[in-house]
Amino acid sequence: MSVHRRWFSLPREPATVAAGRRRVRDLLAAWNTPLDEDTRFTLDLVTSELLGNAVRHATGDAVTVGVHADPLHHRAVIEVYDSSPAVPVPGRPADDEESGRGLLLIAELALAHGVVRKRGGKWVWAEIALPGAAARPAARPADGTADDPPPHDPPPHGAPHGGIAPWAMTCQ
Repeated sequence: MSVHRRWFSLPREPATVAAGRRRVRDLLAAWNTPLDEDTRFTLDLVTSELLGNAVRHATGDAVTVGVHADPLHHRAVIEVYDSSPAVPVPGRPADDEESGRGLLLIAELALAHGVVRKRGGKWVWAEIALPGAAARPAARPADGTADDPPPHDPPPHGAPHGGIAPWAMTCQ
């Protein structure tokens, strides 16, 4: 199995979210990337949130989407470039607000996510586990017993809870 990469641009308009989601699905299918129902749902949701944020909050006429699939290591990365220098910040929406939960959803669904600042804009990305990924080892309880469930899984790749990888926050 080989690593696949593709970038494509779309106009920054509301229809871009659905078009981008379809294009990501089509690329992964063309690459024979193994997906189960949960992974397809996660990829659709993460792609929608990344593109939706770029369409709503960015500037410029277009957004660029990067899709990277590494089936051997059971990982896929979705990234969206826009020309706004503003870095997204997770919100704390009120219960009755209709938006503001996108980055919170991404943080829960992705192995890691982050922002890479570039001259003239930024990449916002999320890494998703593909089927067959080894489960993260469970933390052992403090008393050493194996019967008690761990309080939570440790974050992957040294990322703090919430999945924002510290090494990927800014880049010039």
